[in-house]
Amino acid sequence: MSAPISARTGMITESARALPMNRKRVVLGGTGGLAVLALLFLVGYLPKRQQQALLATEALKLKQAVPRVVLIAPRSGKGERPLSFSATLEGLEQTEIDARANGYVRRWLVDLGDSVKEGQLLAELDTPELDLEIDQARAALAQSEASISQTSATRDFSLAALKRYEELAPQGLASQQDLEQKQLQAKVEGAGVRVAEAARNMQLANLHRLEQLKAFARVTAPFAGTITERAVQRGKLVAAGTGQHLFKVASLDPLRAFVQVPQSLVSGVKQGLPADVSVAEKRGKVYKGVVARTASALDAASRTMSIEVQVANPEHRLLPGMYVDVLLKLEASQPLLVLPASAIATTKEGVRVAVVDSSGRVRWTKVRLERDNGAEVEISEGLSGTEQIIASPGPSIVDGSVVQALK
Repeated sequence: MSAPISARTGMITESARALPMNRKRVVLGGTGGLAVLALLFLVGYLPKRQQQALLATEALKLKQAVPRVVLIAPRSGKGERPLSFSATLEGLEQTEIDARANGYVRRWLVDLGDSVKEGQLLAELDTPELDLEIDQARAALAQSEASISQTSATRDFSLAALKRYEELAPQGLASQQDLEQKQLQAKVEGAGVRVAEAARNMQLANLHRLEQLKAFARVTAPFAGTITERAVQRGKLVAAGTGQHLFKVASLDPLRAFVQVPQSLVSGVKQGLPADVSVAEKRGKVYKGVVARTASALDAASRTMSIEVQVANPEHRLLPGMYVDVLLKLEASQPLLVLPASAIATTKEGVRVAVVDSSGRVRWTKVRLERDNGAEVEISEGLSGTEQIIASPGPSIVDGSVVQALK
């Protein structure tokens, strides 16, 4: 029994001896892993730290470095300023022809698009009621003429009787009372003649008025032009003073357009100033016009001045009512300087540019923007034209900073 126990004891002893060695190996193995982890950490962290330090150094250098910019000089703008206005063409002369006499359309002689001459017959009206009024006026005139004859005869008789009494009264053959009576009667008869003559003149004037109305039964063209509208048919009843148009006529050569020029530009508008008229449907085609007249006064509500532009139209390619663009090349009231749009900075302080002086220091200068052409702008105030300006100032360019010009 002792042998097995000894053997078991021996086994336990061997295990006991092996246990410290295993613990030693575990301790040694844990220390090596930490060393490996520390090594890996150093390998990954140190380059990153060095890179961050390098970036910080570069950023500091950039911050401390003098910005390099492109400098430009403003150039002088053109002496003229083109301005485009939208307008509607209309005939130099155009009107609506209305009926002046009441009646029915007997016939019409021209149609839409026909060219007519001044005084040409356009239509004729039947005026039965007016014809009756004319006949009545003629009868009244004849009655007035007869009344004049009657009163004239009575007056002449009274004058003859008065003459006899004037001869008899000095001889005592007629009383003074009879003589005075004959004198008064002669005056009354003379007044009667004048009343009859006045009535005759009134009836004559009425007849002339009716005859003039009758003349309007022939509808004629007031000027040479083109019929742009016809609103009559045979047998149609027309009445004067109702706004009922029979025809519309317009002269097509020349045409005119009215544009409204703002107050700031009226000084450049002169009579005879050339104008270019174009139509969107006819690209590339420009019709030459001229400023025919100006209103010489501003509208109090809009502060604009109305000007009339006339354009020759001998071939009638332009039509009244067309929507056109009118280009005026106005003379600039003051010298303009041109800069690229990138040189302009719009802030709460206004429109400004970065001017660089001879020492390389930046000075933000406020300017007045006269016109924005997209890629370029025109400056009317704030610059003399001799400045050096940063072509495209960035957010780092502040007032007083120092910059270096790129060569």
